[in-house]
Amino acid sequence: MSTMTSQSASLPPSLRLAQAVGIMASAFLSGGVLAVSYGFVPSMSQAPNTLLVREWKTTYGRGVAAAPPLAIVSTLSFAWLSYSLSFTLNHHKAEIYALAALATGSIVPFTIFFMSTVNGKLYRKVQNSKHLSRIEEMDESKDKKGEKSRDLLYWWATMNATRGLLPFAGASLGMYASFYMTS
Repeated sequence: MSTMTSQSASLPPSLRLAQAVGIMASAFLSGGVLAVSYGFVPSMSQAPNTLLVREWKTTYGRGVAAAPPLAIVSTLSFAWLSYSLSFTLNHHKAEIYALAALATGSIVPFTIFFMSTVNGKLYRKVQNSKHLSRIEEMDESKDKKGEKSRDLLYWWATMNATRGLLPFAGASLGMYASFYMTS
């Protein structure tokens, strides 16, 4: 326990703040993303298709508003730690902080490159449901590709859970560098 305290205390307060912000922001981001996949999706899968896709859109919109700022703050905190320590005897910690920044920041390209297809399909389902009430079922039997809303939601949840592991890795690497690595 004294090793953890002495390692963190030897850094200037600005770097200790960056450690706390980077770890907390990436952990919070990971928890939020994973909670949607493991909490929201199973409960919403019981809803009529029309309500399901509309609620997905609302939840996704909240994630789009909250996730990028958390990813940016965490990534910048870890990157600053990496840069600040790279020309010191703590260069090994700098490398781990760089990996933490990369892991957390990669949530954005992961979303763009791996989730845009399923996001687009779910958005089309939302558009197709606009003329229906929240409790009316969409007629998905006429879907040319045979894609069902629930199947798309489960596919999205799997991709989203995978995406949530990226900031988790960032938080874990940040904690390792902050509390368990020696100089």
